Amino acid sequence: MAITTQTGRMEEMKNRKQAGWRRLFASILALCALTFCAMPAYAAEGFTFKWDTGDERDSTEPHCKSLFMVNLDTDTVVYSLNPDEQLPMASMTKIMTYIVAYENIPDIEHAVITVPQSVEDDLAGTGSSLAGVQVGEELTGLQLLYLLMVPSGNDAAVTLMEYVDDLYESGKIVPEDAPDPEDPGAQGGDASGTAAEPSMAPAEDRGEGVIDYSGTSYFVQQMNKKAEELGCRNTHFTNPHGLHDGNHYSTARDMAAITKYAMTLPNFTKIVSQPWYEKPATNLSPEVSTKMNTNKMLLNYPDENGNNYFYTYASGIKTGSHDQAGFCLTSSATAYGYTYIIVAMGDMEGYAQGIHNEMRDSATLYRWAFTSLQKKTIASQGDVLSSVKLEYAYQKDELLLAADQNVSVMLPNDVDATSIRVTVDAPESVQAPIRKGEQIGTATLSYVDEVIATVPVVATESVSRSDLIAGWEQGRSLLTSPWFIAVMAAIGALIVVYLILVVFYRRKQKMLKRVKKFRDL
Repeated sequence: MAITTQTGRMEEMKNRKQAGWRRLFASILALCALTFCAMPAYAAEGFTFKWDTGDERDSTEPHCKSLFMVNLDTDTVVYSLNPDEQLPMASMTKIMTYIVAYENIPDIEHAVITVPQSVEDDLAGTGSSLAGVQVGEELTGLQLLYLLMVPSGNDAAVTLMEYVDDLYESGKIVPEDAPDPEDPGAQGGDASGTAAEPSMAPAEDRGEGVIDYSGTSYFVQQMNKKAEELGCRNTHFTNPHGLHDGNHYSTARDMAAITKYAMTLPNFTKIVSQPWYEKPATNLSPEVSTKMNTNKMLLNYPDENGNNYFYTYASGIKTGSHDQAGFCLTSSATAYGYTYIIVAMGDMEGYAQGIHNEMRDSATLYRWAFTSLQKKTIASQGDVLSSVKLEYAYQKDELLLAADQNVSVMLPNDVDATSIRVTVDAPESVQAPIRKGEQIGTATLSYVDEVIATVPVVATESVSRSDLIAGWEQGRSLLTSPWFIAVMAAIGALIVVYLILVVFYRRKQKMLKRVKKFRDL
């Protein structure tokens, strides 16, 4: 009995030790996981950049939650950090507002627009950034675009929205697929009329007094429709100015796509590059007034905190900020024949301290790009990239494939074009006839396992078809095809069975004859 008890105790102690080791192992795994999660996120797209450059002007680390940098000359992504994270974009919203206003207001540069009472009513108590327009004031559409983008006027944004909505309701603009504001099925967040699900925050997390226009405003519905057309899958608008709403968000990648499109519209790049705007006298404001740009990268003097964010090569574009978004900035810069845009979102630390780290991050990336990257041709039109097996051609069994066009991308200065890896996606074989220049597949060009370009690959020559070889190959293919062999095997099996049956039948007939002969005897 004592021995049994002692054995049980030893077994219990052994189990406790094993449980202790399991708990220790689990703790180590959890610590490793936490350590890994706490590690800084590095760009998964674009090139590696060391933030601590030693230049006192530069940031020593990214302060923004999300960054996306694109070279516009080659459409190359050169740096990214969490580019697809959905975040509030604040007044960067007005880039899309500009697009929708410009594309929906006839002769916008000369159209005279009166500021409605709803502007004052809708923005009361929101703490909005205002351009100082007054109810009843008459301004041209072009003047309102300046007031929208330079001093970031929410009042200008609502004025443009209301004007477009009035045009739509009066039937002066009637798009073919326009939703009917009286149709309950058209209420909601996107162009299809389907209500969008909140992606980041519940509806009650909207800014105080901020109106969600998405279910009632044709203008806002057009904002969402345009975003969809531009391929923005992580963007949704509820208003034209960017005041916080849980259903109002975008990503750095989507904002870059929206910005690239906006830069193709008349007056956009001119307006967003202005350090200030001289608002002319109007029916209610007899004096000319100066409106300063909220983008301090364009202003060469210290701000109220003594910080100077001026960047010589900056050429725009739009700021954004509120409590939930922090500081945001979509900027552009041109130097040495290259143009870049950077979308920086979610600088919460700088916002809390009144320091524009989103501008410091952007300037740091611009300095790096202009001094460390250059355009390199990684494939020229006519360069042979691969080959495929050729069928039905006389004395020729291979077809060479070449790049259909020149491909140039931005690469670090010390990277040689020969380090680019080429992967061709083409069929195993093609059949003559083939025309020279006919596309056979595509080539993907990669650097350090990141795709940097794709190019069509085409036939380098024309090849005629040999009917004799084609007939022979088709016949041989028929005779050696699995289904033909299977059919012939089945026929052979049937013949064998038939012969066996014939043999048995004849034997039976012989036996019957013998029996009959015997009976006759």
